[in-house]
Formats: sequence, C-alpha cells, structure tokens
Amino acid sequence: MSESIPFDAALLAGGRSSRFGRDKAFLDWRGLPLYVSQLRKLASLGPGRLWLSTREEQPFPEILEGVTRVVDEVSDLGPLGGLRNVMAASDAPLVLVLAVDLPKMEAAYLSRLLGHGGGIVPRTVRGWEPLVALYPRAEMLGLIDEHLSAGRRRLQDLLDDAAGRGLIEAMPVAENELALFANLNSPDDLAAIEEGAHDEAARIARYRVDGGFVRTIDRVAAEEPLAIRVNGANVAVTMRTPGHDDELATGFLFTEGVIGSADEIAEIVHCPDVDPEGIGNTLDVRLRGETDLSRLTRHVFTSSSCGVCGKATIEAVFGSFPPVSHRDLPDPALLLSLPAKLRAAQETFDRTGGLHASAVFDAKGELMILREDVGRHNALDKVIGHALLQDIALEETILLVSGRISFELMQKALSARIPVVAGISAPSSLAVKLAKESGQGLVGFLRERGFNVYAGGDPATDPDDAAR
Repeated sequence: MSESIPFDAALLAGGRSSRFGRDKAFLDWRGLPLYVSQLRKLASLGPGRLWLSTREEQPFPEILEGVTRVVDEVSDLGPLGGLRNVMAASDAPLVLVLAVDLPKMEAAYLSRLLGHGGGIVPRTVRGWEPLVALYPRAEMLGLIDEHLSAGRRRLQDLLDDAAGRGLIEAMPVAENELALFANLNSPDDLAAIEEGAHDEAARIARYRVDGGFVRTIDRVAAEEPLAIRVNGANVAVTMRTPGHDDELATGFLFTEGVIGSADEIAEIVHCPDVDPEGIGNTLDVRLRGETDLSRLTRHVFTSSSCGVCGKATIEAVFGSFPPVSHRDLPDPALLLSLPAKLRAAQETFDRTGGLHASAVFDAKGELMILREDVGRHNALDKVIGHALLQDIALEETILLVSGRISFELMQKALSARIPVVAGISAPSSLAVKLAKESGQGLVGFLRERGFNVYAGGDPATDPDDAAR
C-alpha cells in the first residue's frame, strides 16, 4: 500500500482524562510506555512521515527515530485539535490516524484500512470510530476548520458531514473485531484490558461427567516466539508470554554469559523493518563493544530472520512435519481414566513430588511408555526416543503430559505423529493454534470429573464447529 499511495501516519497522544487520573500515553503496556508501543505499530506500516500529536507540557523521553512531534496550538480542543494539527503539518494525500488510548488495536487492522486506498473510518453500533481511520488530508483539514469556526467540536458530527460529502466511507466492524476498539477512559478500563494482555480467548468444548459436552469460551495463556539479536547477529528464538521482553533478553544474555552487567547494553530496540506485522516479537540488543557469542551455553533454536510470529513459526514446523490425518477424539470415559493410570505409574514423583511425566497410551487406554524428568520437554523427548529405538509406531496413540501443554510439546508430538495430546493442566495459545492446523486433538484440564477440548474431535465436540 505505501508503495502505491503515499501516506503519513499520526499518533494522537495529547488527550486529557480527569477520570483516569494520569496521562495515558505513559502507561506501561507489556513492558513499554503505551505511546512507544503505538508508535511502533504505525512505524511498521512504512509511512512517509510519522507524527506524534501532543500537549506542550508532556515530557516524551523516548521518541523513535523518524518521528516528528506536533504540539497542540490551541488547548482544550480535544481530539479534533490533534487531528487538525496533524493534517496541517502533513503534505501527504492520506493520513492514517491512531489514538494512544486504543492499546489493543493491531497493525494488521491498520493495514486493512490502508488497503482501501481512500478515506475510510470504522463504524460500530456506537457510531464512527474516528480515532483509528484513514483520512483524505486536504479535504478533512478544510472541513475541520469549517466546524471549528462554527464552534462545532463533536467528532461524530464531523464524520457525518464528511460521509455526506463523499470524503469518507464507513468500514463495518465485525463482532470479533470489537475488542480492538477497547478504549482507556478509566482505571477500570485499564484493568479490563490488561486482564487479556497476556492471554487469549479460545473456543472449547467442555466435558463434564454429569452434563456431557457444552461449547464455551476459555482463556489460554499467550505464547509467542521472541527472536533475540546481539549487534545485529541472530542469537536465539525463545518461546514466551509477551511482556517485559527487554528484561527477558537482558536476563537471557546475562545467564548465557554474553554480558556481565547491564552497563554493557547501549540500547534494546525492536526490528520493525523485518517485523511487518508490528507484533514486537524481535529484539536487537546493541552492546557497547564486541562480544564473543561462542559463550552461549544453551542449545536454543536460531533463526536466519529477525521477524517471527506465531503463524510463521507454525508454518516453519509444517516444513518438516506435515499435519496428521484427522481422527475423532477417544471416548470421554477412556480419556477420564488416563490421569489415574499416569499417577499410579509415576514412581519417582511419588517419592519426590518434583518431576514432570509424559506417557503414551494405545487406542484402548493401555499404558505403553512412561518417562519422568525435571523438564517437561525432556520427559517427552525420552518417550519419543524410546519409541524410535524400539521401533514403536505412535500414529494411533494418546499422549498425556503431567503439566501445561506448550507449543514445543505439541511440535514434538507432531514430529512423532502422535494424533491426540492431553494434559492435566492448560495449553498455551500457540499450542492451540498449532493443534487446529496440524489436525491433532488437544485436551486440557483432564481431571476426574471432566476436561476441555481445544482442538480436534468429531462435529459434536469440535469447539470450532459452531463457527463453520
């Protein structure tokens, strides 16, 4: 889009909120000031210029390279004043606008607006959403001045007028997109939004002995890959829950012996040029001097690219391990019998209480292989290794793990062609996504009285069936 139609982008960060009690632009959002996180989303789209609209008294200690600050000329005009300042400063035919207090807005949605190629504003049941929109600059500037001269400051009126004159079109917002427009107007709003900052919604089929299957929504912990670079060199990709990534990268490099103190770090930056979705999954740690990366002691997955996301990671898995053939989930009674069999066979756990277990059962629920280890991934590697060494086929088996189910466990199970994975605890968001695309059945919270189905199964139990 940016190659065919020039556009500028602008972040409106000068708003006041007496209800909130503090400046929303500087709230911590997943380890970054909120305005920095929002600027990075806009920068990832490749605008001609990137503007930051603010009040004069606001201190902005970290302005991204290439960002130009525009200060409100007239106070108390609200968002309309910020819009006008940006339109007056820019000379691009189109200006993409985002408000700082829409933290869940995604770069992918902004890119959809750009794909329209002209003036377009999202519209929900509440009316226009003017603070995430693509505006025709010159025409909107004239209309804003016209409204201000008449003492009209209501954005909904401005957009009604613009639509009536054919300057903009409405983009209807689907129900599953409404969360992107969650607005920070009060501390309660922040609490509600942060509740989902590190987790995602998943459709599931919940089974209970006394009630059968019921479709519902569950929350799963977010999991995404983080690519870490040092002075531009690829070092590692590690799976994590997004948030406080600067701290994660610093701690990783320290424990790996790459740095001896934080003083060796000049800066930690994201890589928007190779992270086009603006997900924030790539970091470059720039050190003050040269370093010996051979000191890395951990065997971690390295990547030739700095840009990674859950989707790309799943696609990379399928390059080595194709999806499995679809199979219905085992009978609920069989699944419910497995945890007791696992616990009965965990000899070392009974003595120490400190080991993870992975167990493979056949289609009749009979235990075939059980291995324990302090690491959940190690336990599964031992199971798969035993099967390889003994030439045991796993295509008709059920894997049960004693803890939570991560993306890496699902990947390992897929490599061994295991069609059904169950866990005593919860799966991560990326584990669910992989299972849906790999054809594997995924069951979590497998306990005595019930379980949750996150992927797979027959039409009666498949949590995605209602969406088809």
